[in-house]
Amino acid sequence: MANAIRTRVGAHNLSQPQIDGLRKAFAAIEGFKDNRGFQFLAGLHGLPAWYCWHHQQNRHSSRHMQLFLPWHRAYLYTLERSLRDVVPETMLPWWDWTLRPPRQNGIPKVYSDPAPNPLLKFHMRLNTPQGIIDRDTTRNPGPASGLPTQADVDDCLNRPDWLDFCLALEDVHDNVHGWVSGDMGQVSTAAFDPVFWAHHTMIDRIWWLWQVKYGNGDIPPDLLDVVLAPFNFKVRDVLNVHNLGYDYAAVRRRITITGV
Repeated sequence: MANAIRTRVGAHNLSQPQIDGLRKAFAAIEGFKDNRGFQFLAGLHGLPAWYCWHHQQNRHSSRHMQLFLPWHRAYLYTLERSLRDVVPETMLPWWDWTLRPPRQNGIPKVYSDPAPNPLLKFHMRLNTPQGIIDRDTTRNPGPASGLPTQADVDDCLNRPDWLDFCLALEDVHDNVHGWVSGDMGQVSTAAFDPVFWAHHTMIDRIWWLWQVKYGNGDIPPDLLDVVLAPFNFKVRDVLNVHNLGYDYAAVRRRITITGV
């Protein structure tokens, strides 16, 4: 973990040098063949490793636990570290799907520009029980009007109960995956689409906005020491993003997270 606080910004506000750095870093890790590579890291979510937590379930555990938000925060941090090994100033941007830029299909331009663009798609190579997957990721987005609105985000942020907030935000999250469709619409392959990471950075940002408002609310104490496998983090380790060395552009106020 780093002491210096770096800032994640919206994909819609990236400068050209930030876009160039982000694309350079993604292009590099998409070519790595080891555990720093995009193929390996994306494969931790669904196929082939299945470590993700969704709706309190995980294929490696018989317990039902609300780890969706902490697990994905550790996941984003891990990929961001790999990107920063290539371009040190790189930070994951968030995709604010509440915005409706004119003449755009809802997906940020930096992620939808045609090739050459490592943020547009990724070539998956996977062995599955159903056969070999060896193809580019695909998308089939619906009308931009089908994306969540600021009112949907506000509804989540106005829920002070941890479990209630998590359930509402996860539903919003699911709707975006379904809206993008294609590989993003399948848990098994979603993380192989580069826009997955911008979407989940938005989800992480909303959680941080909620934490600025409520602290840690009523997160069950028995969750705090649960290990977020396969990462070397417990839940308590990821509750304060400043301890992970980052902040969000619209969340400048330093806060003290209680109960950890």
